Amino acid sequence: MKTITANVRSMRDIPTIQGMKNRAVPSNREQIMSELARLEREKARLERENTIWLANQKKCEMRIRQVQERAELLRLKLEELLPKPLDAQPNEEGKKTNKNFRGVSLEY
Repeated sequence: MKTITANVRSMRDIPTIQGMKNRAVPSNREQIMSELARLEREKARLERENTIWLANQKKCEMRIRQVQERAELLRLKLEELLPKPLDAQPNEEGKKTNKNFRGVSLEY
């Protein structure tokens, strides 16, 4: 006798009468036609869901590209607005000074 507990990992894996009914092969023509119709409706629903998902995926990818392009534009604009460090530009005497630097003393 085959035990049920060998393949059961959770409550969802326990076979029920309703689940066994859905796994059984239909015995007459009406049951076969009914199940075929149900499966065709399920297939159509899944195809519609897949089409919607793909459309949403394309919209999302386009929006991600727009956000990346906008972020890059803002980074470039920020680099233009930031003052160039004085360390990179030597003064007339050839010395590098930075007048924007402020010292802060810390006490522990």
